[in-house]
Amino acid sequence: MSLVTEPSYLHYQYADSEKLRIRQEAHQLYSERTDNFMDWVLDHLDPQPGERIADVGSGQGIYHPFLVRRGVQIVAVDASLGMLSEAAASARQDHLPVSVVQASAEALPLASGSCHRLMANHMLYHVADKIAALRELGRVVKPGGRLVLTTNSADNNERMSHMHAEAAAELGLQADNRSPIDGFTLTSGEPLVRSVFPHTEVVIREDAFLFPTADAFMAYYTSMRIDALMDGPRDGSHRQALAAIVRRKAQTIIDTEGVLRMSKSAGCFVVALP
Repeated sequence: MSLVTEPSYLHYQYADSEKLRIRQEAHQLYSERTDNFMDWVLDHLDPQPGERIADVGSGQGIYHPFLVRRGVQIVAVDASLGMLSEAAASARQDHLPVSVVQASAEALPLASGSCHRLMANHMLYHVADKIAALRELGRVVKPGGRLVLTTNSADNNERMSHMHAEAAAELGLQADNRSPIDGFTLTSGEPLVRSVFPHTEVVIREDAFLFPTADAFMAYYTSMRIDALMDGPRDGSHRQALAAIVRRKAQTIIDTEGVLRMSKSAGCFVVALP
């Protein structure tokens, strides 16, 4: 089973937002593009004032302030109670119109046609039954509504994957060379989405990380990719030695090139319902 769908690993990653925040902050601080990714996504969602928007796989609610600026009501759905607790606490603190629902994407406890629009951002690769989830996502959106499903390209963070594989080999370990999101990239996800929503637009956003220091890169790497091993230790005993090797490689690149540049193309499937 892939780590990205394994329940115990998902709990390790998403019981709270600590590791997710590290990755989100890396995107905010070290992206080559200067325009905001969340505004880019919401421009494709195109929410209108007064609408009810479902945010499935909401995490701690990083999109919610951006949505509220567009005058909408938000239903946040996530399988992690810890994430939803953080989203609810932020909403209370900032007086945001957010209601939270704990559920999996395959079985949404929302009425059919109860939302005007829906977004599912970088989460469908975590779902075991993606077709069931896609049908559910479409079910809860009103006729004439819109869905936006974001994910990454298959070669996203490829340079990090090569560094990780080389470091693992030095320790006698075998890296899992599959993309951690193989099950739902912009390439592998397209036929799945089109099987449920034939009239789907695919929008690509080219971008890259520019890591100025090894510390900045290592925070991102150790938040997830460090565990991508074939039959590697599940107790985390590999992490310290593996991190030391990857740090050395990252520093060599920065010393040579001045910055560690790593492609991170992403995009979204935009579905306009009839």
